[in-house]
Amino acid sequence: MSAQASANALARGVEQATHVNADLCYQCLRCSAGCPMAAEYDVLPSEIMLAIQEGDASVVDSRAVWLCASCQTCSTRCPQGLDIPGIIDHFRQQTVDRACVPESARFFKTFLRNAQLFGRVYEAGMMGELNLREGKPFRDLGMGLRMFKKGKIRLLPDYARPVRSVTREEPAPNKVAYYPGCSLHSTGAAFDRSFRAVAGSLGLDLREMPGWTCCGATPAHGVDAVKAVSMPLRNLVIAEQMGLDRVVAPCAACYSRFKSAARHYQEDGPLAERVDADSGQPYGGGVEVLNAMDCLQAVGSEAIAAKVVRPLKGLKIACYYGCLLTRPPADTGSAEPENPTEMERLVRLLGAEPVDWGRKTDCCGGSLAVSHTALAKRMTAQVLTDARDHGADLVAVACPLCQINLDERQPEMAADLGFTLPVLYVTQLMALALDLPATAQALELSAVAPQPVLQSM
Repeated sequence: MSAQASANALARGVEQATHVNADLCYQCLRCSAGCPMAAEYDVLPSEIMLAIQEGDASVVDSRAVWLCASCQTCSTRCPQGLDIPGIIDHFRQQTVDRACVPESARFFKTFLRNAQLFGRVYEAGMMGELNLREGKPFRDLGMGLRMFKKGKIRLLPDYARPVRSVTREEPAPNKVAYYPGCSLHSTGAAFDRSFRAVAGSLGLDLREMPGWTCCGATPAHGVDAVKAVSMPLRNLVIAEQMGLDRVVAPCAACYSRFKSAARHYQEDGPLAERVDADSGQPYGGGVEVLNAMDCLQAVGSEAIAAKVVRPLKGLKIACYYGCLLTRPPADTGSAEPENPTEMERLVRLLGAEPVDWGRKTDCCGGSLAVSHTALAKRMTAQVLTDARDHGADLVAVACPLCQINLDERQPEMAADLGFTLPVLYVTQLMALALDLPATAQALELSAVAPQPVLQSM
């Protein structure tokens, strides 16, 4: 086969699977310049695109494919809007079943197998299986025990199966379908408790979706293109059956998967047919997906400010968005995906002062914290150090995975960091300012105690 024919074959395969024309890349290098993993890669994002153009199929086996954090920085900064993470997912799907794969690939497969077995991720079982398979039975044992003692890790799985029939809700302007996702039922319990309480205080009526199942998170789109869409859409179908036109998914990963799945289902007809065959239930497309801040801010600034009883005066807060609340803009619709300000506006309504800092949309390492813990800790340390250096008293987050990486891992990082910095969900800050009960504030669930900082208000 000639070099040109080989190039065409590789590029055609990529375009058929991802709808990305690699020839549109003109090597501006913005993707590589912004990639937080670039220093760890053997092949940079721009070099992946060049390899596709030149027909170099060896790029499929590059180390970069399984080190990508799926942070969407490259696609967000690409002038052509090319979905480079989608290409990497395609390469992952081609290599995930090979006899010898990286640990991150084994984590993806273990996660997806666990989610399909139980319907929702059983985190203790998933990590136990992965650690045994990797010969690391005591990995993250200390952190796991701390979280277990606080009720953030379930000892037994939470089985879930799609319900046969869904009771329709009486429509109301304040009624929203609620998808807590696997994390908010376990490790993100503080997010769940504070969000429910704050939403209720603001007059929102959250209706937890009956029979909701795992959205697939990052592992699904790295393993199976159909499951990556069908798993989220099964839940959006439940919202449709409830008769509600809005669903809130507080977890940033769940929010991202819902938005991405809905877009791909609408734009890719052949994929939609395969998804319908897998799920057995077509999605009508009439449900608006909100994240926690979208949902709460829709109440209106005046309504929120009127509920503030205990202003957070004197508190300097680093608002941390992470990757998926705003990126990629093709899914989220964010006008400022790398300099969002929604959380800052919310924090000001609470009486606190948001700090101006540079890493509010940097990646914390995401799920790489499981397979490449040391690497994720370095990324997390950069975020925490930048927040501290800019005068933050604490960090506000709106993602359970970010909270784990920034807060739960701090005790084991404290000696190297030389400091500790409390990390709270933005909804916990709202519960404080609205003077809601201590159960709603859920401060006792933090690994780094926030009380000393809060007492200085």
